[in-house]
Amino acid sequence: MYKPGWVVDCRRGIRRWLDQLLSTSQIGVFALAFSLLIVLIEFLMHLKDARELMTSLVVLGLKIKPQPTKVEIHDLLFFALSFGAFFSLTFFLLWIRAEYRHADDKTVRTLRGVMRAAGHICNRLFPEGDVSDLTIEKIHFVYQIQKDFTSLVRRTYQIRAGKDPVYFIERGFRVRDHADPAESLIDIDFQVRDLHDPNGIVYLPMVNERKNKSACVFFLPRIEPEEARTFEVSYTWPRMARSLKIEGEEEFTVRHSSAKEMIEFCMEIYLEPGSGGSLSWEESGQVLPNKTLCESKSQLNWPGVKYMGINIPSAVADSGIRLRLRWKASQI
Repeated sequence: MYKPGWVVDCRRGIRRWLDQLLSTSQIGVFALAFSLLIVLIEFLMHLKDARELMTSLVVLGLKIKPQPTKVEIHDLLFFALSFGAFFSLTFFLLWIRAEYRHADDKTVRTLRGVMRAAGHICNRLFPEGDVSDLTIEKIHFVYQIQKDFTSLVRRTYQIRAGKDPVYFIERGFRVRDHADPAESLIDIDFQVRDLHDPNGIVYLPMVNERKNKSACVFFLPRIEPEEARTFEVSYTWPRMARSLKIEGEEEFTVRHSSAKEMIEFCMEIYLEPGSGGSLSWEESGQVLPNKTLCESKSQLNWPGVKYMGINIPSAVADSGIRLRLRWKASQI
């Protein structure tokens, strides 16, 4: 947004003056603070005297005859100092607020630049449409849905490199319209962990929309050809599954491209008691070979469902494994 030159110069001048004042003249800052304190005390004393006078008038029932008002010099000085202190303090606080907003805006723009750079790097190293020989061997997803439909999600992957080493993999997730928006990955406590090496994995955010996010997960060191690696992604999204209550159902989908068949798949979904209803479920995608779909209990004794399959063809995993949940309100 355009700002006149004199506004920019004033801001720079005030900023330089405050920097110099804070860095070289601590005595001046102390004197200013002490002056403001004296003015505040004097103002409170005037309020105390006025309150005592009004109390006496009410108790004694005295009537005061109008008298010519005589303005004292020290009263004028007091009001001038009070107004000046109030104006200065207000201006100072507004300036600090503006500076913090400016700093936050720069931080956000810097973060967006980092995400764009990460996206360009990943796309250059692994162009879209390039056929990868990476195999997703095992997947284990656990959804713990609290009674307000906030969801704690834990996704565990075991992947294996093909003939080429693997440096990174992109993981993303999108929520439906009824979920609360999240401003950043920090807001949903997004974490990635190498289950064997605490320092073996890092990530860079790539997409940071309010209801759609993704991160580029880098392996340290890289995954060598034919080597397997296990890692975990977790996050907590506020009211992620609220569509269950509002629409009565929600579909959970797992879709991953894999060079070879998926050895093992497992998805567990649990609902905390006290939501006001209960769950039912059904397969909504391709029927998995060698599947198990049964009622289950979580470690917290929450009721839910466990959906498992083995030796899943890569075409099925690529098209998506789907489970539709329905929520029905309890009868009172």
